[in-house]
Amino acid sequence: MTRKLPNWLQAYLAYTAESESPDEYHTWVGISSIAAVLRRRVFFDMGYFLVYPNMYIVLVSPAGRCKKSTAMRMGKGLFTQIPDIEFSADSTTRERFIQDLSMAFKQEQSALTVHSSEFASMLTSSGMDMVVFLTDIFDSPLEWSHKTKVSGTQKIKAPYLNMLAGTTPDWIAKAMPLDTIGIGLTSRIIFIFHDTPRVRDPIPKLSPEQVALGHLLVSDLQAISRINGEYKFSPEANEVYTKWYRARTQHPNPTGDPRLNGFYERKPIHLIKLAIIVAASMRDETTIEASDLEAAMQLFDTAEAKMPKVFANVGKNPLAVDIEDTLAVVLSRPEGITKAELLNMFKHSVRLEEMFEVLDTLVVIGKIRLNGTKYFPVQEG
Repeated sequence: MTRKLPNWLQAYLAYTAESESPDEYHTWVGISSIAAVLRRRVFFDMGYFLVYPNMYIVLVSPAGRCKKSTAMRMGKGLFTQIPDIEFSADSTTRERFIQDLSMAFKQEQSALTVHSSEFASMLTSSGMDMVVFLTDIFDSPLEWSHKTKVSGTQKIKAPYLNMLAGTTPDWIAKAMPLDTIGIGLTSRIIFIFHDTPRVRDPIPKLSPEQVALGHLLVSDLQAISRINGEYKFSPEANEVYTKWYRARTQHPNPTGDPRLNGFYERKPIHLIKLAIIVAASMRDETTIEASDLEAAMQLFDTAEAKMPKVFANVGKNPLAVDIEDTLAVVLSRPEGITKAELLNMFKHSVRLEEMFEVLDTLVVIGKIRLNGTKYFPVQEG
């Protein structure tokens, strides 16, 4: 197989450069695209089990910002051109998921890619049944089965579920109980947070070079889809991974945020999945080099720096979301804003006494200050 591009992921960033969506979104959409076409054709042997490169990636930003759906559509526009890639509906039930995966069986695997621009709608369609199903199927077992009173035993042979979705921090705070964060499904998800879109032309115009690059991306993605076999570490990569793995036992969660404990427990597996994808983006040989691992580590370092913001509003305080929203408004008004103006803005979500509590909290923790009748942001640093 002959590649036309030295690095598919870097080329994809060049192709998407005119989009308002941030680089991180396009990077992880590209990662999801490669995971979608690799399927169970490649794996990493962990002795007791095999690791496949499927990933659950969720793009997170405040509502209406950063063009999550746009970034997802751009990626899907490329890899839908690859033969034999199966997709699920954007919003579906668990039962339909099971049916779609069962019907996707071909070439000794049931591989399916999910694109859901509204992660909330996908999860709420079947409630905890969907959460449990997504959790169970993530590790790509040899077979998944489920007994029902009506349909009997439902089976999926060699499942491979790859997911890319979008949501907002507010939805996570309101719809996901505190005791579910960091365990189960959320520990299997790579959350990519961003809150600032790039400044670009509102009507993007692709250069002739970018149009040509789109065709090359599809061609190389077809080549990537034909990679087959076991990925192994090179001796240098094995040394890098072993050193990193042993060092992390002392400080497994560098953020100190207990809501990320589950993610960091699973990070070794996430890292191997991502290293496979990074390697596949550049060459057909099924060897993970030290540079692939280091690139994967850097991608995680960037994502993890913002990951706590995904759960910033999650907690026992029912006013957590309102505190963050009110702070955002005050920060946007350096000239100051009155309590009456804030209450008018949030009259549909908070009562008068709740607004008093929100403002008092922000003053006490030093985020805003009261001067006369107006609240002002506190300048940090």
